[in-house]
Amino acid sequence: MLSGDRLKRVLATIVASAVLGAHAQTFPSKPVRIVVPFPPGGAADITSRVLGEQMSQGLGQPVVIENRPGGSTIIGAEAVLRSAPDGYTVFVVFPSFIINPSVRPGMSFHPLKDFRAVGHTVNMPMTIAVHPSVPASTLQDLIDLARSQPGKLAYGTPGIATTHHVMGELLNLTAKVKLTHAPFQGGAPALTAVTGGHIQMIYANTTEVVQASKAGRIRPLVVTSAERSDVLADVPTMKEAGYPQLEAYNWSGMVVPSATPLAAINRLNSELVRALALPAVREKFKTYGMDTNAGTPQAFDAFLRAEFERYGAVVREAGIKAD
Repeated sequence: MLSGDRLKRVLATIVASAVLGAHAQTFPSKPVRIVVPFPPGGAADITSRVLGEQMSQGLGQPVVIENRPGGSTIIGAEAVLRSAPDGYTVFVVFPSFIINPSVRPGMSFHPLKDFRAVGHTVNMPMTIAVHPSVPASTLQDLIDLARSQPGKLAYGTPGIATTHHVMGELLNLTAKVKLTHAPFQGGAPALTAVTGGHIQMIYANTTEVVQASKAGRIRPLVVTSAERSDVLADVPTMKEAGYPQLEAYNWSGMVVPSATPLAAINRLNSELVRALALPAVREKFKTYGMDTNAGTPQAFDAFLRAEFERYGAVVREAGIKAD
């Protein structure tokens, strides 16, 4: 005969299994909300709306995109953590998600403890580009100019603790220059600032500068991918420019609060993977210079942990703080 404590544990396990089974059969039974921590118009918004539309078809429920910019994605993250951990609120993450703890030690949450991975979505090369008035046609031209004017050239980014910010500071260290960081609440506002001549340069997702480049409102100098981008084929890579250590990608994925049932996570992941495999989605993302990167929740979790260590090391070396 089972002891009282053991019987309670067995009954609790049976009840939990029943709840999870019921959740698996009924999820989703209402609209799913995808929280994007950047304004409309940037890469995060573009990818989320494309994937949300396709995931909605498979889930059989509307998928609503909610933009919650600000605080280097922290505002959006905290909003998600205030929601019920039931799979109906999904958070879109970029590298700032795992960079923030290194630059903000007093944060109210930890990305690897308070969230669980749903899946990787895309990888995006970045681009360093300048306003046409800047007398630089190559990255080396820009570095030489920066050395002659310490602190006078400002580079725009989607915000503090983004990949763009960290890699911009690594460029300062590697090239021994002093570029001034100009953070914005997203890639679109940063692009508006540089095309308007309010700042001299930008560290942006390649997808965000293609149209401005074609219109002659911005001059791309280098892409950060290992290979040249299909959408900016004439622009050299960091390796070609002589700085292979600055090769990097901006990436995106989806997470949910850590208490979310595994059944909901797996269902969300299966629909995400299905959407990413659609030829129309892959081709659309390719036109923006993005590569799809579908995988399991476990694979994305391992990736997040590796990136946490990688960028944390750069933050410490560069002394980056969220001032």
